[in-house]
Amino acid sequence: MGTSSRIVVVANPTAGRGKAGKRIGAVDTTLRDLHVDHEIRVAGSAAEMESVCHEAGEQGAEIVAVLGGDGTVSCAANGVLGTGAALAVLPAGTGDDFATAIGAGSFPAAVRLLANPKTADVDVVRVRTADADRCFVNIAGAGFDSEVTETANAMSVNLGGTGTYIAALLKTLSRFTPARYDLTIDGEPLTLDAMLVVVGNGVSYGGGMKVLPDASVVDGVLDVCIVEALSKGAFLRAFPKVFAGRHTTHPKVRMARATAMTIEANRGLQVYADGERVGGLPASFEVLPGALPVVVGPEAAGLR
Repeated sequence: MGTSSRIVVVANPTAGRGKAGKRIGAVDTTLRDLHVDHEIRVAGSAAEMESVCHEAGEQGAEIVAVLGGDGTVSCAANGVLGTGAALAVLPAGTGDDFATAIGAGSFPAAVRLLANPKTADVDVVRVRTADADRCFVNIAGAGFDSEVTETANAMSVNLGGTGTYIAALLKTLSRFTPARYDLTIDGEPLTLDAMLVVVGNGVSYGGGMKVLPDASVVDGVLDVCIVEALSKGAFLRAFPKVFAGRHTTHPKVRMARATAMTIEANRGLQVYADGERVGGLPASFEVLPGALPVVVGPEAAGLR
């Protein structure tokens, strides 16, 4: 059965520790006031989010607008891909970094974009591990940052996107040791001891940490950040630079660009993409240029 609405809003009520659930009514009221034809659906799990978004696209929705954070957006993107529908982001998570990359703006501004939507075809990244074959839209990492994400996800106290990440970082750093990585970047091998390897499409993660400051979601390439092995003290001294994207000049930081790469390590590190666990290393990554139409705002930092 086809949908009668041009725009389908799919909400994850638990995103942002319940923030998204509290905003469902505001979305409906604003779109009614703007005379935007729409319907609202609710998804209670990651699998259901992907399924509901795919169904909406297949049923003829022009735009599937997801209400949630980066993890919810990633699930929605996997569902919308290939249906012909555009993805819109109504930010209601703890970080909302992809929303920033596409210029969605604040929550009220993102909803208003649906009254006169403008779209751009953005890149998507495909990641494959032994456990999963998925796509993501922002940033993935394996190493210290993925262990920080696991710690942050387990925390019961909400300190906001950046606050939660920093608290988890300090807790993780006390027990972390670097790993030996074997990388292949566009066919070129590289072996080194490192804290983490980040692969991405967007500029920031963790609520504004500009780990890939020169990234673009429309340039058809992956940006890569490798932080080589550092003492705990040196890491803590260098860490604040990431908020302004100034870490790239540190002698232990390597930046690269590629269309495809693989990551292996000498221990079982997990890959996290858009804040969600994908599986353990080894993992491969490839960019899918312009694969996903998204609703963009006037200040889209990643569209360059």
